[in-house]
This record gives sequence, structure tokens and C-alpha cells, in this order.
Amino acid sequence: GTLVVHSLGQIEPERDGFHSQQYITPHGYSSTRIFWSFMEAKTRTVYFMRIIRSKKNTAFYTVTAADCPTQTFKGDDVCSVYDEIMERVRNVNKDYFSHGDHASVFPMVRSLKNRGAFCLNGPQFFGFGVNCIREALEKSVNVISLAVPLSEKSTPYQFCFKNPTQQSVTDLQRKRAVAKAEKDLENVSGCARTEGISAIVKSKGSGRITRALVRNDPSSPSRKARTKGGADTAASNNGGGGRDPRARNDATSSREFESIQAKYREMKSVPMEQRLAAKRSHIHGWGLFAKKDYPKNSMIAEYMGEGISQPLADKREKMYEVLGMGSCYMFRLDLHEIVDATQIGCMARFMNHCCDANAYANIITVNLDTGLKKKIVVFAQKDIKSGDEITYDYKFPVEDGSLRCTCGAPNCIGRMN
Repeated sequence: GTLVVHSLGQIEPERDGFHSQQYITPHGYSSTRIFWSFMEAKTRTVYFMRIIRSKKNTAFYTVTAADCPTQTFKGDDVCSVYDEIMERVRNVNKDYFSHGDHASVFPMVRSLKNRGAFCLNGPQFFGFGVNCIREALEKSVNVISLAVPLSEKSTPYQFCFKNPTQQSVTDLQRKRAVAKAEKDLENVSGCARTEGISAIVKSKGSGRITRALVRNDPSSPSRKARTKGGADTAASNNGGGGRDPRARNDATSSREFESIQAKYREMKSVPMEQRLAAKRSHIHGWGLFAKKDYPKNSMIAEYMGEGISQPLADKREKMYEVLGMGSCYMFRLDLHEIVDATQIGCMARFMNHCCDANAYANIITVNLDTGLKKKIVVFAQKDIKSGDEITYDYKFPVEDGSLRCTCGAPNCIGRMN
């Protein structure tokens, strides 16, 4: 036909000036259209249209005719460029219309009110407004970025043929949030000491968060205000508070115990750095990310650190606050022992809070060479894919002030307590 699309161009996910609510106009898009010439009456020519980038990083349209390559129609509005061409075509052919003379051998001038020339508009004339081309553009790489505005002033594209999935939209939102957090935390000077307290302020981490992820036992009132909640205490979890389930006359408990041992050995057989990674998170500072798929209820990681007593934990928490640490990582193992991973620990400590968490913590009992030992283990609450951030619901109690939550989950209420 008279329209040929030579290139669909390339959608740039970090730029939103190349689409409108109705049309996708990627940088590099080019097409040709055979139409009447504006140079010579009753003669056809080929118009070549190309979309380039303007100084404002938006779509800029250039159109050149084959019979007049020295003249280029330009503009940031495709309809204005199209109207200019049509006006030139009508002017050069005006002597070949009757203009109301019913006795003339020439045809009448068509009424173009509320219509484009020959029932076309600018986007249709150059191709990206034709349905088959629009459908092809909606299948382009990075097209999902058009559904997620970069700013409040951005216009999201209204998909016509294939709507993006909610999961893909959420993934892109999280990816952009991580990139923004990484940029906000960028050390401009190259020296951490010169950043001072500004690094904490920029990361929204000036409010101290104590990550003590197991609920305090009611009989220990001294920690009620400091130990943040999560899973139940050891006595209600797998392992029975250190007692060997095999000593019970319960075959089911014995099988569960053996299953836990097998899962634990399987998890520990693979180095943590091959299973998990600590990376910048859009939720808060650093986060814990999966490097492999984890099915529901599978073991993800062991929360490791220094085992300390209750009084020492109280002293350390006050010390960390005086030192200005944004977070201290304490996890209650039982009534008498707390695991402190603030200075000695593994990357499991970077697990962030999320109102729609995909992991949970449990205290289990494992049979080691040194005897039975209680361990804090993180389990998958749902199927977790490689690349997903592993999150946990801290279940913080209400305290003196609210802790702001930035997880971005659909059910997030904006605070952790």
C-alpha cells in the first residue's frame, strides 16, 4: 500500500516524552507515505517521516518529501506537521477544484471540518495511529514503562490490545524505587566520612529500628518496650524449646523433626552467597534478595549472630543508639538468649519489613555434633522467585512514636506499628 513502516523505534523506559494517552511514538520510528506532492499539482511523491529526540527529551517529528529534499517539515506536534503538509498540498492543487462552480469539470472541494484530509489524521497518516501498527508497538520491549509514569505530570499510555499484568507493573515500580534510592544514597564526595549524618537522613533512616524479630515472652517485662515482635516464642515453634521430639511417643512429631533436619542440612550444604544477595532496596537501605527460587515453606536462611544475654542486649541497644546507628539487629532466641547480628552476623540481617511479607521466621531444634541446638531460620511464606526481595512482617508493637513504612505493598498503611 501507500504506507510503509521501516522501523518501530525503541522505547526508552527512563523517558516518558515519547508517548501520549492514545499513541506510542518511540525514538527512531520511521515510515514513508505515498501522497500528493506539495510542489507540483496532480503529482504523487513519497513522504519520509522520522521521530527524533528534541532538546527537551521529547518526540520531535521531521518529514521530508522525495521531490523536495531541501525542505523539511518539523515540529513537536505531529498533527501540526501534518496540517502544514495538507495545507501546502491543497494550495498547489487549488486550480483543479471547482470551488462551488457546479458547471465546472473539476471536482468539488471536500468539507474537512472535524476531519483530516481523506478521513486521516496525523498519527494515521504516518502509521503509528493505524491499529495494526499500534498493536505491534504495544508488543515492543520496555512497553510496560508506558503504564508507569515517571512523575506526577507524566501521562500513562492507555493500552488497547494487551494490558500489562499487575505484577509487571509492580516489578517496574520497585525497580525504579531501588534506582532512586541508590541515587539518593550516592556518595558525591567519594568519602563516607564527609557525608556525616546526611547519609542517614537521605536514606530516611534517622529513626532507629531495632530488628528483634521474635515476640518477647510475657514473663520478661524489661524487654517489652524494645523487643519488636514477629513469630511466636520457642516453646510454640518446631523443636519444642530444646526437647528432642524423638523422646515423645508421637510418630508424627518424629517425622516432622527428621524433615526439619533434612531441610536444614540441605540449606547449609549451599553457601549463602550462592543463595542470597544483599542489595539496595526501595524499602529501606539494604535488603535481602533471592538468587534462586524458593518454594513455599522452604528454608531460606539461618539468622546468625552473637548469642548474648538479656542484660547485655539492653546495654548494647543503648550503646548502639548513642553511637547513632540507624538500626541494630537483635533476634530473640528464647527467654534467656538473644542473637545480636549488628556487628557479627550474616546477610540475613538485611531482611526488610513488608506489610505483605513473603517470608516468616521460626525457631527450630537441630541435632548437631555437639547435641541439640536451637536455631532461628527464615522460611518462605509463599513461592519466591529469583531476584525477589525477601521480606518479613516485623509486627512491631505500638510504642512512643510510629515508624514509617515504605514497603509499597497494596495493604501498606504507611507505618510499621
